[in-house]
Amino acid sequence: MPDSIKDGSSGYTAKVGSDNRLRVYAKSGSIQHAVSEADEDAYQVIGTASLSSGTTTALHITNNDPVKNMIITYLRHQIVGQSGGTAFPNIDNYFSVSLTRTYVSGGSLCTPVNVYSGSGNTANITAYCSAPTLSGTALEIDRWYTKAEADMNTFNKEGALIIPPNSTIEISYIGDQTSGTIYARASFIMEEN
Repeated sequence: MPDSIKDGSSGYTAKVGSDNRLRVYAKSGSIQHAVSEADEDAYQVIGTASLSSGTTTALHITNNDPVKNMIITYLRHQIVGQSGGTAFPNIDNYFSVSLTRTYVSGGSLCTPVNVYSGSGNTANITAYCSAPTLSGTALEIDRWYTKAEADMNTFNKEGALIIPPNSTIEISYIGDQTSGTIYARASFIMEEN
């Protein structure tokens, strides 16, 4: 039969077994689940843009929170109905995930949705879709070459991609297609750094 240890200040107890180990209750899950359930601070934002030849940005996000990191857990992108360019696959048409560029003008605001249904929490980020004008040099961290029309690519970043306060991330399409639509989605959690 386990003995107990009593906390002197709160009166709470913990059981200790004959093996001198604390008896605990634990459950395991993803970091996304834990932050969503405990803090109601998990989000998704979707961006789209009409294709034109060159670089077209479907989603640009700035972390405006002064104390929280935006931790990317999952990215997805897709091209639908493209035409007017080189047939897929080819080396001139690809998606690029990049850091560091800043918003200048244009595009449309995209609102992140809290994935904890009914939560009143909001993410302190600004997201633009619909091909905003950006400045600076894109620091590319990932590239994916389009295989076919409607082909979708997903990246499970598992929280390894961290956007600290005042930093940015974007998903853009680089290519010679002159019409069609690109779609991008970012799933992320917000945690104090």
